[in-house]
Amino acid sequence: MTTETVAQALLDAQVAWAINRLTGDELPELAAKAVDDVLAIAESTTMSSLADPELIKSIARTIAATVPPSTAASTLVEHSAEVVLSNPAGTYTLREVVDRDHVERITDEALGLTPLVEKVLDDLTHSPMTAAIASRFVGRIVNDVVAGNRAMAEKIPGVGSLVSFGTKAAGKAIGKTGEQFEAFFGDTAAKGAEFAMGRLNKIIIATLKDPATRDAVLEVFDLYADKPIGRLDKVLSLDDAKRIGGLGQDVVITAAASEPVLKLVDALIDGFFTVYGESPAAELLDELDITRDILVEYAVAGAPRVFAAAQESGELDRVVREQLSPFFSSSEVAAILEGR
Repeated sequence: MTTETVAQALLDAQVAWAINRLTGDELPELAAKAVDDVLAIAESTTMSSLADPELIKSIARTIAATVPPSTAASTLVEHSAEVVLSNPAGTYTLREVVDRDHVERITDEALGLTPLVEKVLDDLTHSPMTAAIASRFVGRIVNDVVAGNRAMAEKIPGVGSLVSFGTKAAGKAIGKTGEQFEAFFGDTAAKGAEFAMGRLNKIIIATLKDPATRDAVLEVFDLYADKPIGRLDKVLSLDDAKRIGGLGQDVVITAAASEPVLKLVDALIDGFFTVYGESPAAELLDELDITRDILVEYAVAGAPRVFAAAQESGELDRVVREQLSPFFSSSEVAAILEGR
């Protein structure tokens, strides 16, 4: 046999041996051994030596820019809308997914932000349109109260006609005054809307500061906690769900690629390496409560499927052969075979 023939025979034998190990009964043992080897490296290697923070940032930025607008993302958003509407969880109650203790804590945290809410509401008074809407809102409440009182008064003999007369007279007076008000005191009208919003803000803040508000929130939770949550397909069509999902995707596409978000991602990555950069990689696994047994379990369960699929497609033989072939065709191997 020539040197080339022997080298080819050795390559074929090596490929067959490797594939047999990757697809035969030895694979579970190989998978467990691979996990142990990785963990051994993790015990003596720090995170900063395994990964460059700048490279991780670059990868994160690439993902943020390319994944949200991708075809796969759009497809998954549409499919997710279908899944959500199909109600895969069946019938369940709010208490099954939200713990009451968490509702209490969230309520306390939210009510603790009342000073911030007050500041935001005060800032909103400088928006003419927002102030105008608030003024209309207050006006509707007042009108509803007046209408309710009138309806009750009209049920009393002798009082109904008096209230009716007074309301009509007041309406005409307000109407005339309002026309003059609109015509000559536009700026004052704006100030009036701002004043109305200020009063509404005070009502909102006073409500948030009321100790009874916390009890009211928890009472609402208790009221609905044990009732079955309604199916979304009863209130949303599939087209509606897809449209809402698409809108959410559009928001993510814009936000994820924006510089403020990318800088936040960079800062989070820097923070991660500040905390764990000089620690052994195995320490991170410990703090994540990921044990060796968990890793082995998934490696042993997943590896056979991966290699079996690769073998069925014919790619496993090609990949193994391409990795080993340069060695057996090298001048070093040829020299060894020629001197045998």
